[in-house]
Amino acid sequence: MSVSVSVDVLAVRWESMFVALVSFRDEYGHVDIPRSFCRGAGASLGAWVHRQRSLAAAGTLPADRRERLEAVGMRWSLSERTTGIAAFAAFQCTEGHGLVPHVFTTADGFPLGTWVQSRRRQWANDPVNTVRLWPELVDLGFVWQVRDRDAAWDAGVAALTQYSRDHGDLAVPHWFTTADGLQLGRWVDSRRVEYRTGALLAARVEQLERLGMVWRLRLPADDPARQRREDVHFAQMLRRVQAWSTQHAGQLPAARVVDSDGIAIGRWLIRQRQLHRDHRLTTDRVTQLNAWNRAWSCPPGSTST
Repeated sequence: MSVSVSVDVLAVRWESMFVALVSFRDEYGHVDIPRSFCRGAGASLGAWVHRQRSLAAAGTLPADRRERLEAVGMRWSLSERTTGIAAFAAFQCTEGHGLVPHVFTTADGFPLGTWVQSRRRQWANDPVNTVRLWPELVDLGFVWQVRDRDAAWDAGVAALTQYSRDHGDLAVPHWFTTADGLQLGRWVDSRRVEYRTGALLAARVEQLERLGMVWRLRLPADDPARQRREDVHFAQMLRRVQAWSTQHAGQLPAARVVDSDGIAIGRWLIRQRQLHRDHRLTTDRVTQLNAWNRAWSCPPGSTST
């Protein structure tokens, strides 16, 4: 009798969760629910859906339940979700921001730009629940609402014009940020990506070319101007890392750490470690880093030998 009651309880729970799943599908138009999702009557709906996928993968999900789940739109693999999150994180790490051009496709063919736009449209329709459905993107600092694009364009052009007046060229280093916080180097890099992919409007191409834009800028490594700018940038970033470390009892900044000005000092230090491992960091820069903290080349949490 107790076994029968136990089976009945499990069956009732399964039916209850299935009803919650149907309700979710009716509200959102899909059942691609992250494992962490919790809400109302389906308090652990995300975990329950994950369990059904695990059972299906193991071949132990009853055929009638599998058919019912497929009838409401269940997808047994969420590889696109995983791929999208991973691709966005990689883009963000490489570019230093998450403003993916809408035509951007990864090297392995994933349409990341389209995927990101879909997330923003989802947020525009239901901000509260979209944030709850995508905790991974929240953790990555995903920007759900991009500011007015025309205003952003005008601000970028104005900053680039001023840079040209101050420096005599448009060879903006990737790291360059204006006094008011505009990441001009990254803005220029994004425009070059759009130009190469044909996504930049002809009028805007003409506007930048009137300023003297060079679309495929490649300064040689031994160019004196490039070396001076890189040396200045290195010194500035090292001072920022030192200041942060002093304020935090000598700790090394982890990957996602930014300083009080929002500068990604954690990513910068990771880059220096990578260059050092590849024997591409100059002796002078290694000496400066060692003079600050000889443990700089060891990631936080690791132990040096």
